[in-house]
This record gives sequence, C-alpha cells and structure tokens, in this order.
Amino acid sequence: MRSSTLARARFAAPLWLPLLAGAWLGIGCTGVIDGNNGRATGAGGATGLGPDGTPNGTSGAGPDKPPNMAADCEGWDVAMSKRVIRLSFNQLATSLRPVFGDEFADKMVTDHAIKDPSERTFPPLGDTDEGSSYIDTKWQTADAIATSAGQRAFDNFASFTACGAAPTAECAQAFVVTLAEKVFRRPLIEREKVSLLQVYADVIKGAGTIQQATRGSIAAIFSSPHFLYRTELGADSKVEGPLSQFELASQLSYFVTDGPPDDELRAAAAQNKLTTAQEIGPHIDRMLATPSAKLNLQSAVIAWLGISKVLSVVIDETKVPTTEFNSAVAASMFHETELFVKDVLWNGGKVPDLVTSRRSFINGKLAGLYGVTAPSAGLDADGFGAIELPANRAGLLTSLGFLTSRSRTDEQSVVGRGLSVNDAILCQQNPEFPAGLAEQIKAVNEMQTALSEREKATYRDTTAPCSSCHLSFDPFGLSLENFDTIGKFRTTDAQNRPIDASVILPASAKNLPAANAVEMGAALASSGAFSACAATKLLTYALAETGVKGTSCATKAVSESFSKTDLSFAALVREVAASKTITHRSKGM
Repeated sequence: MRSSTLARARFAAPLWLPLLAGAWLGIGCTGVIDGNNGRATGAGGATGLGPDGTPNGTSGAGPDKPPNMAADCEGWDVAMSKRVIRLSFNQLATSLRPVFGDEFADKMVTDHAIKDPSERTFPPLGDTDEGSSYIDTKWQTADAIATSAGQRAFDNFASFTACGAAPTAECAQAFVVTLAEKVFRRPLIEREKVSLLQVYADVIKGAGTIQQATRGSIAAIFSSPHFLYRTELGADSKVEGPLSQFELASQLSYFVTDGPPDDELRAAAAQNKLTTAQEIGPHIDRMLATPSAKLNLQSAVIAWLGISKVLSVVIDETKVPTTEFNSAVAASMFHETELFVKDVLWNGGKVPDLVTSRRSFINGKLAGLYGVTAPSAGLDADGFGAIELPANRAGLLTSLGFLTSRSRTDEQSVVGRGLSVNDAILCQQNPEFPAGLAEQIKAVNEMQTALSEREKATYRDTTAPCSSCHLSFDPFGLSLENFDTIGKFRTTDAQNRPIDASVILPASAKNLPAANAVEMGAALASSGAFSACAATKLLTYALAETGVKGTSCATKAVSESFSKTDLSFAALVREVAASKTITHRSKGM
C-alpha cells in the first residue's frame, strides 16, 4: 500500500505541476460571467471575439458588438473564460463504468455516499458536497476511489489487462498507457508517458511484481488531475478561441450524459470532426438516445425547478391533516413531476409544454388532491398512470409538487411562489431578503393578518421600499392563489373570501394579462419568456459551475436559434451544444 501511495504522489507531480504553472495559475479556475464575459481587463483594455470567433481587440470601454449579435443583450456570445474544472463525484463514478463495469461503479457510489442525480443541486458543482476544488475530505474520497480502482485491477489482473496470468512487462506497460489515454480522455504526450511509466518502474525497483506495478500505475492514473479535472484551455490559455477537440468532446459528453466521451466521440475529436454544428449535432442526437443521457438531463431539469424541496417541506398538521399530506404523499408529488418532465422531454413534447401541458401521471394518493378519479389502466410499477388534468390546471406551475414545495408551514405563500416563478421559470435574479428591515416587515405582517393576499400584495406593491422588489414577482404568486397550501384548487380563501387570480404580469413576462394560473402559463409560453429561461438554465447546467444571465448575449444567441427549431427539448440541447458559449472560451487572466 505504501509503495502505491508513494507512486501516485510521484506520478501526480510531473503531470500536475506544468498544468498549474503554465495554465491554471495563469487563468484562474472560473470566469466572470456576463460582466465582462470573463475577459481580463487592464491598461490594454478588453479583447473580444469577432463574428467569426477570431480575436477582436479594442481599448477603453471594450469592443463593439459584432454585427451578428443582438444589441439588446449583455456581454458577448462567449460567456466563460479559459479554466480548469473538476468533475463532480457522480461524473467520477460514471467515468469508472466503461473501465470497470457497473458493479464496481455502483459500489463506489454506495461506499462514498455519492448523491443520486435526482438529488443534485443546480448547477451541479454548486452543491456544498461538491464545490469547485478539492478540500481534504473531498480529496480523501477521490484518493480512496483511486486506490480501489488499482486494487480492482490487481484482483482481476489477467482478465482486466488481457495480459494473462504470466504477463510480460511490455504488455502491462502498453495497457497502462492505453488505459491512461482512455481515462484522461485524450492522447498522452511523450513526457506524460515517461512520467506514467516511471511509476511502474519505481514499484519494480522496490521489488514489486508486474501486477503490483500495474496496480500502482492505475491508482496513479485515477488520482491524477487529468482524470479528476477537465481543462478548457484550447491551444493557448491566454488566447481566446475554441476548445481543443478533445476538450470539446469531454464538455459535450459530460453535459449530455454526465459521463466521459465514448469511442465515437473521441474518434471524431481525433479526426478534428467536432468543429461545426453540423458535425456536433449527430453526436448529440446519438447520445440523447441513450438512457444515461435522458436520466441525466431530466434530472437536471428537475434540479433547476427545485421540485425536490417538496420532499422536505413541513406542513402544520393542524392546518392540513396527515391523511392529506405526509411523506408518502410528498414522494408521490415528486415522482409525478419526474414522470411529467420525462414525458414532455422524450415523448414528442415541446419545451413550452412544461408550463402548458394538461397531461400528467398520478396515483391514488394524488387523485383526491387533483379532484379527479385515479387512473386504473396502464399503471406503472409504482401505480402511476396518465391522466388529463382538469381545465384549471396546466403544466408545472399548477402541479402539486411545485405548489407545495413553495408553501409555508401554515399556508401557501404568494411571495414564495412568486419568487420561485421569477427564478425557476423566468431566470430573473431574486432580490436578497432585506435583513435590515426584518423587524418592520414582521410588524407590518402582524398588522395585516385580517387582509386578503391581494390586499397584502397591493400594500407591498404601492409602498416604498417594498414596491421596488415585489412588483417584479408578486403577480406570479397572486396568479397561483387559487391553490391552497398543498396545491388543491379553491375559489375562496380560508376566510371564505372570493379569490381574484387575475394579474398583469411583470415586464419579465412582457406585461401580459392573465386571468388565472393557466393563462399565466400560456403567456409565459407564447411570449418566449419560458423558452429563453430554459436556454439559460441549460447553458448554466452545461457550464456546471456557475451560470449565465437571461439577459446575456450567450442566452440570446441560443434562444433565438432555438426559436427557429421545432421547440423540442432535443433541439434545445443541440443549440446549446453547438453554441459558442460551449465550444469557445475567452482568454484567461
């Protein structure tokens, strides 16, 4: 064990140090999104990309927008600077599968409590259990996985390496190099091969066997930064331009499948055939046909919507009896959303259908809450079947899971639901809670206990300083007032006052009128506001670490090209994958 650990340390240094010195420390790990497009500014001014992707340098306030870029957007159509970005733990696990098989990868997931994709936060590295870099506890997990990988190879040496029970040094060394190229997702340069094989030689020099030397080398491969991280440096970390072909292959694969590029994608990279949308598109379509891609992307959609919050919401039992809401009901609400999203994404739906479709999937626990008869035919293993929702429901906004997850303990929340629509459905930046006004807000709320939710909203929307924020999201919450704490439809509030759910939507939703939640969903769909947000969220997911604004030129470019497609989710994935924000990076600092 000691020789293996020492070998990994010796192996990592020659490969990691040039990366740090020549690239990582030179560019920083992350870019500044949408402010100056991650571009370094100083005495020389800013440098941007021209319409053909070539550098376009100016000084002072920065370059004018290229003629093919919309004037009514912020920044540029390349939203991220050169960087080195770590793989999430789930990506580490999926990267083990093509090498060691599902059984070993599943064991690593269990042994190290790696979260299921359905439990991920948004974006993936925003999770407190993930993060942009390795701290001691995270490194211990990565190192333990690497040690297990080496031992797995050692325990199954003959079959794993195909070098037989009496291996030659030549066969073992050739296997190590071939494996490293697959695991690093690119060909090795000569000095990397030398460094890698030095690990092998050191174990042999210490009286180790060929099998032990191979184990040490494999452990070193899986603890190397070239496995644990992806680079997005291109030909030169200090020059803006496209990612290298192998970098792009990894970017595309981890975006679509949350796993490493397969043989076909690596072969395309080797042949320089990932340079245009026409070349990239077929690979996206091929990956989208796989179960791993479908699960990955539908989990990403659910994560951006924040539906998993329903699993931890607490409802006062004196307000809602446990016969109506409990952990089993919450789990059913979550699963309904999973099935609904899956159906829209992969069964011929369009992206706007996420906020307009009346087709959903429920079980007996949810039927009463929806006021419908439980389905009895075509049920899945969990007892869920397809239904047509009542006319007062359409899409995610009126789903039980979305509505309940945004409720308070004692009642529904106009503000909470409004903020959720503003963020998850329209990609607007929600204001921070005004901590300095907490006592005043508490006093006002106590004075307004007898008022209706519309009367409270009118006060907020017409009284400074509340109006500066609430006007931008309260209308969304008011439009959902026909639904109680756990999403049941109602026409009167708890005091039997008639509910008026009609609103004029904020500017972010084109100031359109909506008589109720169904009309609000239709307005968000027809105006293009929701599709633009979907583009923003998918770009954010693809970048993994941080996001782009809905007002950015990166989003604008994708949403405009998407609007000319059939509006399917697959089309949106293709447009994101071929966008300059994915294929290019601005220069590092």
